[in-house]
Amino acid sequence: MPLDLGFVSRIAPTLAQGLLTTLALAIPAIALSTLWGVPVVMGLMARSRAVARLTGAYVEVVRNTPVLVQMFFIFFGSGVLGYPLSGFVAALLSLVLQNGAYVAEIYRGGIRSITQRQAEAGLALGLTPRRAFRIIVLPQALRKVIPSLSNQGILIIKDTSLAATISVAEMTFQARLLADRTAAVFEIFFTLALFYLALTAVFSGSMRLLERRARIA
Repeated sequence: MPLDLGFVSRIAPTLAQGLLTTLALAIPAIALSTLWGVPVVMGLMARSRAVARLTGAYVEVVRNTPVLVQMFFIFFGSGVLGYPLSGFVAALLSLVLQNGAYVAEIYRGGIRSITQRQAEAGLALGLTPRRAFRIIVLPQALRKVIPSLSNQGILIIKDTSLAATISVAEMTFQARLLADRTAAVFEIFFTLALFYLALTAVFSGSMRLLERRARIA
């Protein structure tokens, strides 16, 4: 059966409406995951065993359970507790909590890739351990982890599609509505795939540009 390009052009505006919601979910999810990974990695590398074990337990729990299950748990669990959250907020929280753990591990790998001698050189120059970490170790580590952060960002963009299961009107949700109304499943999800490809391509290109600039700096 040939692809009906006319139909594709007609459904594109509806998917574009869902794209706005996808962006509204993906952008803060990526930004907050990147920020949340900082205190998490600090906990993982803390000298206190209690803090390190507690943080490690959190990382293991969120990494080893599906993000969809976490969305359901937060969405329905908040209602059980008497403080119901919207589907959008529940989806955002689940994406940040899970991906923040992955980002923390990315940060930890980057930090450990920096030789201890560089931090020791900073201490020899009179810097405190905290300043040596902030001025010498952290900038180098961040440059090294940009490709990994880019991959994690793409995963977040794709995982926003799971928010459709809790009635967040993003692209996949809109595609499902169109499929129910028209039964033109192939054309609809073919167009949806093109939207996701374009979105991830723009994000990947932006991150590659950031990586190049970081190498020059």
